[in-house]
Amino acid sequence: MKTIAWRSSWLSAVIGLIVLAVIGIGSIVAYVDKEKARDLRAWETLLGIVADGRVQGVGQWVDTQSQVFKELAENASLRFYMSQLAAGGDAAGAGAEAAQVTYLRNLLESTAGRTGFSVASGQAKVPANIDVVSDSGIVILDAAGNSVVETAGFRSDDRLKATLKEVIKTGKPAVQDFFVNGRGEVVVGYAMPIFPVNLLDGRQQVIGAIGGVKRARDEIFPLLTRKSTVTASGETVLLRQEGEFVDVVSPMADGTGPLRKRIPLANSTLAEVRAVLSPGSFMSAADQGGRDVLAVSRGLRQAPWIVIEKIDAAEALKESDSHQRFLITSLTLAALVIAASIGAAWWHGSSVQERNTAEVLREKADQLESQSALLQGVMDGSPDLMFIVEGDNLWYSNKAFGTLVDEAPANLRGKTLSSVMGPAAAKVIETLVSDTLADGKSVSRMIEDGQGGLSGSLYLTAVPINISKESGLVLCLGRDMSAQRAEASKRQALMKNLVGVLSSIVDLHDPFSAGHSMRTALVASAIARELGMDEKTQEALEMSARLANVGKIFLPRELLTKTVPLDAEEHKLVQSHVEHTLALLEGIDFEGPVLDIIAQKSEHLDGSGYPGGLKESDLLPESRVLAVANAFVAMVSARAYRVGVPINETLDKLLSDAGKRYDRHVVAALFHVAENRPEWISWSSMNAEGKEESTKG
Repeated sequence: MKTIAWRSSWLSAVIGLIVLAVIGIGSIVAYVDKEKARDLRAWETLLGIVADGRVQGVGQWVDTQSQVFKELAENASLRFYMSQLAAGGDAAGAGAEAAQVTYLRNLLESTAGRTGFSVASGQAKVPANIDVVSDSGIVILDAAGNSVVETAGFRSDDRLKATLKEVIKTGKPAVQDFFVNGRGEVVVGYAMPIFPVNLLDGRQQVIGAIGGVKRARDEIFPLLTRKSTVTASGETVLLRQEGEFVDVVSPMADGTGPLRKRIPLANSTLAEVRAVLSPGSFMSAADQGGRDVLAVSRGLRQAPWIVIEKIDAAEALKESDSHQRFLITSLTLAALVIAASIGAAWWHGSSVQERNTAEVLREKADQLESQSALLQGVMDGSPDLMFIVEGDNLWYSNKAFGTLVDEAPANLRGKTLSSVMGPAAAKVIETLVSDTLADGKSVSRMIEDGQGGLSGSLYLTAVPINISKESGLVLCLGRDMSAQRAEASKRQALMKNLVGVLSSIVDLHDPFSAGHSMRTALVASAIARELGMDEKTQEALEMSARLANVGKIFLPRELLTKTVPLDAEEHKLVQSHVEHTLALLEGIDFEGPVLDIIAQKSEHLDGSGYPGGLKESDLLPESRVLAVANAFVAMVSARAYRVGVPINETLDKLLSDAGKRYDRHVVAALFHVAENRPEWISWSSMNAEGKEESTKG
């Protein structure tokens, strides 16, 4: 009977040790998995922002090509001549036909030179009587598919002609997808149908098509390599599906050229294949080069292409993996030490003679208490809150939790949450516990300062402990986020104070521009909201507007207060304030592309701005907004040599320059905003000190 009882007791002890080990390891794994999932969500957000920017850039490029060929296809003279060809002849004779062809060729050459479809876009000019072969060019086909006219040096190949013939057949415009021409150059372009001047047989007939290509490496591929905020291993790749394969369209970081890599769709685990099959997804997978990566994909509305933004997973998660390994190693080691010690104590106690059993059990009880203290010490060493609840009662708590409620952890076991934390805080935690028990999964929630009577910001996670279906035990882990949020708020306040000081210095140095930066920030923010820009973009834009003119403190004060118009040299000196501003702010770590926005605030779509003479495709959306806001405030505000321009005249002037110097959408947004800002009208009647000028007399 004693042997049977001993065996039963031994078996119960082993089972108990296994249960405790499972609880401990399960809780550790769940906590670590939650931390890793949070890190992955952060990378998904960051990669998504970069990928969205790439997609926007490529999409705008395609829209630009579409507009070029739309304008050509709608040209009245071109349609008239093509209508004559479609009718079977020209009543004016061969001379008129030659004149028409000459006109069309001149029209194509002019458009090609302006839009990057000419020989000059990639090669040096040569004498006119030498036929220079060009990878870029424009061609017109008649309804039968015959070439009518082409730009100098350009010879349309079978691939482009096939696309144009398809456009003639369907009557719909089409993107000329990437392909390798006869000289091994990757080109891409657009095709547009041509319709007659008048209806034929009561309906619109396609009488020809116009299209063209340009080298992909000149314009579209650079859009994928523009500097981003991800790690050094970050890479943007353009993909497309061709039958049962995925083509890598753009150049790759390993040196592989465009259209040199083809991946079978059957390799469905590769990141590139998953990106094509599920655009818009986030993935952790191996790429075509065998490298483990984190990646997001985005599809384009204008073309059958997929953008994938990826980074090396090991590099991205290096810090996260190190933290997770430390947690798993330290906590698991502590749990195993305790379990091994308990098992050894029990085994030793069971093997001694019966007369020593009581003494041995007492010794092992002391050891168990010591090991329990060790485990408690490990848990108490963590700054995070750790406590286990069963129903509404506390089953376990660490030192951090005891400090929160001002009570020793040993005195908390068995007490209700309501009696320890108060009804309001207990209700918040009980709701979280109820949700995780209902779902059987971990649930996390951010408890903001003051919620439930709790001070500070607490990130709380509830993890079910599945000892049995009826156990009802839930491990709660809480991390105090107050310090991180306070640090962020402190940094933001410091940056705002710095901006205010710099703006005040500029106002003192240039009294006629006093308040200009603040007004520009006000107008720019209003336009950004009207355009639907996100909050972070608005903050970066406001910061840029307030700092854009700090470089003026390096200019002579008498130049800024001069009461007569400036000459050319003085204008050039004033324009140098942009370089001074960038040099002054270079060492500051801004959130967002503040320096890039400031650098482009005086640039224009047509390249007539300064300091870099950048054009439309080079300009950020934020800099376009700042350019319009800056011009608006500059015109309506009084200066040393003139009074402010009335707001209606200013808006008319900006509208006349829309599409040439300023973005049409931004100017339109300013019109909508200005209608609801009657207080802006007073700016044009204020003097340099910000007081309204007298209107008497």
